[in-house]
Amino acid sequence: MPAIMFLKKCIIGFSYGVSFPLTIVLLDYWLKECGVSNTTIGLFSLFHLPFALKLFFAPIIDECEIPYLSNLIGKRRSWVILGQLFLIISIICMAQINPKQNIGLLMFFASMIALADGIQNIALYPYQISDITQEQFGYTAGTISFGHRIGTIATKVFTLYCAHFWGWKTAYECSTLLIFCCMVFIFFMKEPKIADEVHITDKKNVHILSSPMNKMSEEIKKILYTKNGLYTILILLLYRATDFTIQKMSRVFCLEIGFSKIDIANIVQFFGSAAVVVGGFLAGFIIKKYGTLKAMIILSATHMIFLFSYLLLNYVGNNVDILCAVIFLEGISGGAVAAAFISFLYEECKNGSQYALLWAIHELGGMCFRFSSGFLADQLGWNLFFVITPLLSLPCIVVLMKQVD
Repeated sequence: MPAIMFLKKCIIGFSYGVSFPLTIVLLDYWLKECGVSNTTIGLFSLFHLPFALKLFFAPIIDECEIPYLSNLIGKRRSWVILGQLFLIISIICMAQINPKQNIGLLMFFASMIALADGIQNIALYPYQISDITQEQFGYTAGTISFGHRIGTIATKVFTLYCAHFWGWKTAYECSTLLIFCCMVFIFFMKEPKIADEVHITDKKNVHILSSPMNKMSEEIKKILYTKNGLYTILILLLYRATDFTIQKMSRVFCLEIGFSKIDIANIVQFFGSAAVVVGGFLAGFIIKKYGTLKAMIILSATHMIFLFSYLLLNYVGNNVDILCAVIFLEGISGGAVAAAFISFLYEECKNGSQYALLWAIHELGGMCFRFSSGFLADQLGWNLFFVITPLLSLPCIVVLMKQVD
């Protein structure tokens, strides 16, 4: 892949990763510092619903033009710019709110950020496969995933550092600079050359959610009426249940036991993300040796065992060395689990529409586990929470074993 093309795809991936942490990860830290309960922090996961349901308003973006703006800069580019402007405005508005005084309005703007992020995501998908050949799909997917990871890390670390020195209001306002940079880049990009009606047969490695609504019911039938349809749905809902539940609360837990925002930025977000990348590469070797389903069982069981290390961190408290060890174990096993799951999706999907649908089901399941995580933490206490939540992997391991048999 030429260097210029690599840079373009990286920045597109970067755009995907920039805004997502603002409502899923960073908002949790802000709420915790303001004294909001874990139950309420978990409740905020519901306000990410517009992003999870972006599949269902994708046809509007595919088929409709924005008056005047589409004629001026192009249909796809105008939708991306609109989504990013919407993002910037919603983030700035949310930054002005004190969670202690008006948490309801904060929830509203959190959902607006999720909606704007969904619009941006849908409108950017054609840019992924623009100007590339079918043979370059794999490289393009890897490049965009790399950019996405860099965008996520940059947002988390940059915003946490700003929050440490200047407070959360300024941190969220500063985070919009990253989105603005992406918007400037998209503004000077050409419209994607792929027409809306073109359907590429091999989309396994490309994340596309641009299928019309009238195809969704057909795709659901194709999945449910197959021999393993029910098992597929159960795996989508359950496979990363432990990840979704623990990740939502473990970062809040780190703040509660005395780690600073700088500690979290450096160890949990930066070092932890590096471990996730390494875990993804390791998963490739395990999948090649054992096959996807057996690898999912092995990696899920390993991840479950490694996550019990949080019990040690809860026992020793604020200890940087132990935190590094726990985050490394979680990151490397969690990255492998995530990579195995993507491999499972690739094998299950025959086209981009199915990929989009299965991913949407997976996201909705994840939202439910995140939502319940705060309630579990408050009701069980940290020690019992870190005993029970790793065991959430067991039901899916049983389902996978039945599939292998």
